[in-house]
Amino acid sequence: MSRQDTIIIPSKTDVGALGNRINSETRTCHEKINKEMAIKFPAAIYEPKAYRQGIQMFYHIFKAIEDSLSQEINKNTHYSAMLRNIWRPELARTERLHKDLMFFYNDHPEKFESPILEKQIQSTQHIRQLASEKPYLLLAYMHVLYLALFAGGQFMYPKVAQSPKLFPGSNPKNFQEIASKGTHFFKFDVENPQKLRAAYKQDYELQTRNFLSEQEKQEVIEESKKAFDMISDGLNEIQSHNLSILRQKAGLLAYLKSNYLLVALATLIIYCIARVFVSGAFLY
Repeated sequence: MSRQDTIIIPSKTDVGALGNRINSETRTCHEKINKEMAIKFPAAIYEPKAYRQGIQMFYHIFKAIEDSLSQEINKNTHYSAMLRNIWRPELARTERLHKDLMFFYNDHPEKFESPILEKQIQSTQHIRQLASEKPYLLLAYMHVLYLALFAGGQFMYPKVAQSPKLFPGSNPKNFQEIASKGTHFFKFDVENPQKLRAAYKQDYELQTRNFLSEQEKQEVIEESKKAFDMISDGLNEIQSHNLSILRQKAGLLAYLKSNYLLVALATLIIYCIARVFVSGAFLY
């Protein structure tokens, strides 16, 4: 946190700040995702499979963002210096999500390393493509997703860390230790996370206010709306995927049950025929 001792972030009434403009113009998107999370998150923390599917989605999205940022920052382009002056390594989530997924998938990375659901594949491809064509659009995801870690993320963390369903096999003595292995996503290796947040918002504002054209700012705002849609669509896809599996299982059970009844009926008929044959009823 040594870039600047005094941290000054734009006030909420500063309509010239790009972050404030994003917040204002994505308010409807924000409210929509909040409502969805209010319904789906409580269910997820009581179902390990659903929870790990959720953080797997975020893993792929954050990885696409951070891979793209790393590539652009290491270049010498028109936008690389701006992104370099905003980005802070302490914010990176890819490695942390990988650790959580290794815990929830019992050290089997092949089960989560590549996205298999269509929306997740499309999302990662979209992020990597826009980064190669218009790297400044990464600013949309840098604002929407990373600042969310300090708000919604910090609200979710204690609920995840205290859910006995997510950490089966633990007991009161070792619960905290075991839970720490699956909650890296929400943690920052800094003394004061809120100071990190303030410094990040300051650098975001200082770098974007005069560097970007108005057209570029409008594009970032529109891409921010897509970032919210991406998360909403991804969550809905996971829900639909799980419901589809449940329907398939229900159909399979019904099929097996009907076949079981047919097999039982056939067995009974064969048994009755055999009894009649043995008793001589078929003898002339």
